[in-house]
Amino acid sequence: MRADDKTAILVGAIVGIVTLLVYIGSLSCGFINLDDPFYITNNPLIKSLDFSALCRIFTESHLAAWLPLTYISFAVDYHFWGDNPAGFHLTNVLLHAANGSLVVLLADRLCRERFFASIPAVRGRWAYPGMLLLAGLFFALHPLRVESVAWAAERKDVLNGLFTLATLLAYLGYVRRKDAEEEKRPLPLYLLALVFFILSLLAKQVSITLPVILLLLDWYPLGRFGRGSLVPLLVEKIPFVTISLLITGVTIYFAIMEHKLISMQDMPMYVRVLVSGNALFEYGRLSLIPVGISPYFVLPKPLPYSYLIRTAAVAAMTLFLLRSARRRPAEAATWFAYIILMSPMLAFVHAGDDIALAARYTYLPAIAPGIAAAAWLVLSAERLEEDGRRILKWCLLGGIGLCLAAGIGITVPLINVWKDTGTFWSRVIKIEPVGRAYGDRGVFYLITGRSAEAADDFSAAIGIAESAGVKSIYNLYAFRGVALSDIGRFADAVADFDRAIAIHPHPTYFQLRGVALNALGRMVEAEKDFRRAGSNSPPIDWF
Repeated sequence: MRADDKTAILVGAIVGIVTLLVYIGSLSCGFINLDDPFYITNNPLIKSLDFSALCRIFTESHLAAWLPLTYISFAVDYHFWGDNPAGFHLTNVLLHAANGSLVVLLADRLCRERFFASIPAVRGRWAYPGMLLLAGLFFALHPLRVESVAWAAERKDVLNGLFTLATLLAYLGYVRRKDAEEEKRPLPLYLLALVFFILSLLAKQVSITLPVILLLLDWYPLGRFGRGSLVPLLVEKIPFVTISLLITGVTIYFAIMEHKLISMQDMPMYVRVLVSGNALFEYGRLSLIPVGISPYFVLPKPLPYSYLIRTAAVAAMTLFLLRSARRRPAEAATWFAYIILMSPMLAFVHAGDDIALAARYTYLPAIAPGIAAAAWLVLSAERLEEDGRRILKWCLLGGIGLCLAAGIGITVPLINVWKDTGTFWSRVIKIEPVGRAYGDRGVFYLITGRSAEAADDFSAAIGIAESAGVKSIYNLYAFRGVALSDIGRFADAVADFDRAIAIHPHPTYFQLRGVALNALGRMVEAEKDFRRAGSNSPPIDWF
């Protein structure tokens, strides 16, 4: 093993250990009431690991999603940990730490010979490991990663990331062997890349654009485009493209069967363009200034004019780098890798119209900018050293250290956002107070015995819902009625149940109103409500 290979492995191990230490706090996080019940706590597909369960995992969709490998990983966790969330979070952290280490190895494969071979050995002894360390830490510790790691249901991000990075490393190893004409045959590494690619798609289909990324790598930094015909390079990608199309077809089939696709009538193309442009701009801004990260973003209606301005800025940047790609290949390759990896999460193919922006969508796209930023910063420091401007060099290095410290200082508190449902929705309310945040936090407060706070949250949610014309407002009245009953305000509770029943006369609402009427001594009215409710009215839920 070469000395540089040992260096990369050592730095990768350091990044993995640091990542574990930073994210260790997520082991105290629980499950939240957004997606975790559907993917984990109430998901029948993960309660067993027998042959029948595995068949169901591979042949059935859940929430219009087909994630067999992710569900198998959940099933393994459930086998050992049951409903204890600590085990699920531990797996997420271990996978993310491994991904941080793999990013170091990827940076080594992409940057060693092209950018750092010319640095004198004395300085390069520190510059190159420093670049690898920065590349790994920029990816693993950035606050935008928290959602993918600390949210138990987002196992699919870190698991997909593991196999996507493994695909890239196997492909780069294949290209190295093939171009060097080594005695070792390159085919096994090519087949390994295919296997890893399939596994990445079985975890989550966000890596469907990876064949395009491989072709982009062929252009830069591998420089394979200038060595002859492009046909062999395109032929290499046919198996990857075929697999991508097949699994995409399966995913679309399940989405259509469960009516989860958004039509052009519901979301016209111009809206999709503006939402996508705004998302690309905001992800870039949050990457540089990670302040105000919300775990739940609601698409504003109507769209503000700022979406048009941001979309225009993204389009201008794309056209500029497209025209100057020959003169600025590194910048162009980084930008287009970012867009290509982000494209499955943009509104063009989005499966929902309520969340147009989410930190978890940056998990794969952040890899290329992180490596590019690390290489550029270290090379800039080396150029300052060559020019004799050592003070500026140390100022630059000090600034990098401060940015890393600030990033960790933001990341650690964000982990605590995922401690429970209350902390989650409190963060949403702090950033952007939407009605669902108050309603869901109110339910959490109700379940945990904080009924007075629950009543306040339901009142806030009712005010927002009434102004927005939400039809399911009867749920909020009913839940507030329960909260008011819990704190002894039975007359107010009856008034809320009256409103709920007037909109949606569910048997449970009659049962709950009967209890409140009974507490007020209005026995005859209570008995009528109990008869209307019947003998088997279900417990209150979001009807």
